[in-house]
Parts: sequence; C-alpha cells; structure tokens
Amino acid sequence: MTVKTSAKTSRQMRRRIRAEHIFAFGFLAIILVGAGLLMLPAASNEGTVTPFSDTLFTAVSATCVTGLVVVDTGIHWSLFGQSVILCMIQIGGLGFMSFALILLGALGKRVSPRVRNLTAQSFGLDTGADIRRLVRRVFVGTAVIEGCGALLLMIRTIPIFGIGRGIFSGIFLAVSAFCNAGFDPFGGVLTSPFSSLVEFGPDPLLLCVLSALIVLGAAGFLVWSDLWDRFRYRKRMSVYTRFVLAVTGCLLLGGAVLIALLEWNNPATIGNMTVPQKLLHAFFQSVTPRTAGFDAIGQTAMRDASKVISMLLMFVGGASGSTAGGAKVSTVGVMLLAVWATLRGKREIRVMKREIPADVVFRAMCILFILLVAIFSCAIAIVMLDGVPMEAALYECFSAFCTVGLSLSLTPTLGIVSKMLLIFAMYAGRVGILTLSSVLLHRSDEEDAVRYPTVKLLIG
Repeated sequence: MTVKTSAKTSRQMRRRIRAEHIFAFGFLAIILVGAGLLMLPAASNEGTVTPFSDTLFTAVSATCVTGLVVVDTGIHWSLFGQSVILCMIQIGGLGFMSFALILLGALGKRVSPRVRNLTAQSFGLDTGADIRRLVRRVFVGTAVIEGCGALLLMIRTIPIFGIGRGIFSGIFLAVSAFCNAGFDPFGGVLTSPFSSLVEFGPDPLLLCVLSALIVLGAAGFLVWSDLWDRFRYRKRMSVYTRFVLAVTGCLLLGGAVLIALLEWNNPATIGNMTVPQKLLHAFFQSVTPRTAGFDAIGQTAMRDASKVISMLLMFVGGASGSTAGGAKVSTVGVMLLAVWATLRGKREIRVMKREIPADVVFRAMCILFILLVAIFSCAIAIVMLDGVPMEAALYECFSAFCTVGLSLSLTPTLGIVSKMLLIFAMYAGRVGILTLSSVLLHRSDEEDAVRYPTVKLLIG
C-alpha cells in the first residue's frame, strides 16, 4: 500500500513540473553557471575575482538579453569573460530548449514528444508537431543573419581592435544586436565607460546594420518562417504575421517621427547634425528601445517628452516568439483593437476579417496590467531605497522589465537591494510575467472546475 501511494505521489509530482517551471528554472540554471564562470580571474582584464553581485547582475542581463550593466563590458571583461557573455546572450536569445532540441538531434537521440511540446511552448505555439522544422529554420536563419551582420560590422571593428579582436568584436556586436541584448565591446577603446555608441557619431554603416539586426531579431521566428513560406512556396501570410508587421511598421515610423520632432533642435542630442544625420539618429532611437538597448545619442540628454516616448516603445517591445522583450507587439495591438471596438460600441473584436477570442483579449489585458504595476512598484521601491529621481528610476525599471538595456546612467550607482530588484525585473521580463506568476502562485485545478453565478457590475 505504501509503495502504491509513493508511486502515485511521484507521478503527481512529475505532472506538476509543467513547462513554466522548466522555463523558469532553466534560465536560472544558465544564469548561475554564467555568474560562476564570470567570477573566475580569467574573466576580468585585471585578473582578479569579480564580486558575485556584479557577475550575477551581468549574467542575468546577458541571459535575459537586456543590456543593463554595472561594469563596462569592454573595460572590465577579458576576451574569455566577453565570450561567456556572448554565449549567454545567444542561448538567452534563441532559448535553451531550442539548443536542447538541436543537441539531441545532432547526437542522434530520439526527441520525445514532451521535449518537442516544451520547445513549441517556448516559441508561443500550442503544439510541437512541426517544431523541429521551425527550430532548424531558426538556427539557419540566425547563422545567416548574424554572419552577414558580423561581416559588415567588422568593417568598423577590425580597424579599431585589430584583426583577431576585431573579428570577435564584430561577431559579439552582431549577436548582441540580433538577440536585442545591447552589450557592446567599445568601452575604453574609442568610448568612455558606459557611453555605448554615443561617441561614434552619426555612422551610417554602424547604425543601419545594427538597426537591421535589431528589427529582424524583434520580428519573431514565427514571422520569419511565415515570410519564408510566402517567398518560397507562395503561401498566404497568416493574420498574425500581417498584424505584427503592420503594428511594427507603425511603431518604427511613428516613433522616428516623434523623436525627430522633439529632438530636432536639441543641441545635446541631434540638434547640431545635418538633416540626413538627424533622420538616421531619430530612426535608430525608435528602433533601439524595441528591447535592443544601444545608445547613440545619449539618453540623459534627451528631452523629457522623448524619454516618455522611449519608455512607451520599451513597453511595447518586439513580437512574440522573438529575441525581444516587452509586453509584445501583438499584446498591445490586441488591446488597442479592444479599446477601439469598445469606443464604437462593438462586442466583437476583429482584425483583418477575423474575430479575436475573448480569452486572448483577457490574457493581453492581464499582461499589460501586471507589467505596469510591476514597473511602477519597482520604480517606487528604488526611489525609496536610493533617493533617486522618479523619472530615472522609471526609465531604469521600464528598461529592466522590458529587457531593453537603455539607461540614464543610474544602474551602476544603485545600492545592492535596488540592483537585486533590477535583477528580478530582468528575469521576470525574459521568462514572462504570466509564466513567473504561474510558477510562484499555486493553481488549483479544483478551483477552475467550480462555476459561480454571474453578476453585473457598474463600469465607467
């Protein structure tokens, strides 16, 4: 009797280890391994042991493809340390389940349905029926895009670092941009600490290549696959792909126009540049808050309205199933459609002659609400702990929760508790607010089965 009960309990425990737990603890394992490797003396340029608080922050930022840093990447980390960061960025960007699936296939191992389904869920799919084909496309497409980007970026990095280090820096920058991480190796070489790309000026090659890599990474792997089928097999694009492309185009164009108007005469950012240079920088500032985190004009020098626009772009982020963070393009798009339908007195929410299910709208509403509450709560806590301006704290928290990496130079000055809050914010932003909530909060299947009488409440 005891053996049967034990076996039954074991089966129940296995069933409770859902996909959410695997995602959450999988990222946590990668972070801890990376933090340990970065503590090695070989990881720093000075050959000393970096404090665990700094290595943990860097590992979380890299694995969660954020880009917030407490030590300058180019100045503090050695070639080995930057290589560890590069690996964490790549694994964090593409997802560790994708690497597990590819590794099992390369070793000739049988891929179980559970592994396929877990990988599919990491891409936002409901089934893993054709996930191996999608993962192969993801890896091939990533290699091609990052490889082309690296070759173009080497035109700039090789003259700066020399051939060997220049090749590595070109690869590092391409991976960082495509995975929307925002890490750069330029500190202490051509730029001062934490200045990102500001001191490069209006470099068309650098900004255009980085913009292309960021946009492609933020578009999402499902959109890639759909576009490839459209190009190769003349298949009709899905509603999701067309919706994401439409919203993304509006965000990029609208953000660029607003940034250009607000910063046009600001001498501290783009005010003293030529018209083409102003337009290029305005477009890049519209692209980089899409969770990339490269800074080309100096975030602290922007006008307050521009900072608000940047925070809104951070909040939206990229597409689902991409290397980007944020609330996601489709989430915000669905809520805007719901608002528009409500204003028109419509009960059905439609997009491109299709009706959006109520549970999708409810999920989108929950994500936006929880994310906003989390961001403002984190900002208020940092203000109380460190006495910093609310604007700077909000900017940092939007950047952390939405895995962006743009900063008002606040992060390195924060106390240990505030840094731990940002660590949690970056982790929650990458794993997903609802995923983390599902892990932390116990969900009872019995409660879901109970139905209660409906009630109408006064709204508005």
